[in-house]
Amino acid sequence: MTECSCLTPPFNYQDFDSKDIGVDETNGRYGSVTIETCKKCGANWLRYLVEYEAFSKSGRWYRGLIWPERATVIKPETALAELESLDWYFAGGSYFDSTGFKTSGPPAADP
Repeated sequence: MTECSCLTPPFNYQDFDSKDIGVDETNGRYGSVTIETCKKCGANWLRYLVEYEAFSKSGRWYRGLIWPERATVIKPETALAELESLDWYFAGGSYFDSTGFKTSGPPAADP
């Protein structure tokens, strides 16, 4: 049996159903927070996306696997702490010059 494609970057937005949670305005980030559900295996992912228009190559995203119960209580302003609490999550974007890699610890969301 092979692993689901939602566990291996690069990711394709068409593989997920997305639910908008809101915008994290902490520290002027305006990070977009969504819960994405894999269409193939049903896994729930917390996704955080932020970009700073004043800085080139500042776009970055984070995607962490979460339990369905957590998906119902996450708020935009708690999303980064939720990602940091995970054993691992994926990160990528122009800031990292990457289509995705596994990491852990505090997400680098501020400019």
